[in-house]
Amino acid sequence: MKTKTMTDQLIYPDKDSLLRLMLNDGEVRVMMVRTTRMTQEAADIHQASDTATAAIGRVLPVCAMMGGLMKEEEGRLTVTIAGDGAGGRVTCGVQANHLKISVGNPQVELPRHQDDRFDVAGFIGRQGQIVVVKDFKGGEPFSSISHLVSGELGEDFAHYFTVSEQVPSLVALGCLNQDGVVLSSGGILIQAMPGCSDKTIAELELRIPFYANISREIYDRSLRQLATSWFLDFKPKILGEEEISLQCDCSREKMRRALAALGRADLQDMLDTGEPAQLTCHFCREKRSFTPDDIRTILKENQP
Repeated sequence: MKTKTMTDQLIYPDKDSLLRLMLNDGEVRVMMVRTTRMTQEAADIHQASDTATAAIGRVLPVCAMMGGLMKEEEGRLTVTIAGDGAGGRVTCGVQANHLKISVGNPQVELPRHQDDRFDVAGFIGRQGQIVVVKDFKGGEPFSSISHLVSGELGEDFAHYFTVSEQVPSLVALGCLNQDGVVLSSGGILIQAMPGCSDKTIAELELRIPFYANISREIYDRSLRQLATSWFLDFKPKILGEEEISLQCDCSREKMRRALAALGRADLQDMLDTGEPAQLTCHFCREKRSFTPDDIRTILKENQP
């Protein structure tokens, strides 16, 4: 029997999940997500600072919701946040409710704001781009780009949805963490569907103070409890809830193909050293070694 850790005793017992619902007979689409366990796992993998963890705890939920919007189950989504902040490039991949995340400089720590908030904008950057690539099986990948507007991520992705996908959206993201422990992480995406009335939009905007504290709201309540209490007056219809998890899809074969792509000159240089080549996955930090014999075989296979 698995013993509960101290972290397990601190966090809400629900598994990480994505909840889908509609409001007012289809006027509004809503997604709510809990990513607490995934954020802790990603922070541990990358030995992330508290500021980096706060950023990871905002990126994972929005990418989980973006993945949930993809209509094809076999589609892949890659979101890259290339800002001018201290944390460097952040990349998140999503496929079939499995996510992976890499951070350029995950151990960088920044001074907190005067109100004790983590400087996520300083970590991500206030200038830069969000690049979204959707790769559907049997078709050409589709990419879209939008500019960062604040670096706080919620505003940035609301801007992305509104400008790049032409869907008026409200996005709230949050992570409650301290001293290496993630207490809660999650987000909400609210999108006005065609024909949505101005009255409905105005009433939803009045609830923004609730959404803004999403990490504290989900700390001790389930997503369904929140959805019911927040949207009671909007005839909420829950469409389903599905589990999500952090899971890298790297493999030795993928790394072998990456080595082969280096070209003969680089492979020969590696072979000449007589030392094994070691590759590390940027997402899960898994290390895989290739002996000189492995490299020699790759060279032979790639002879012109």
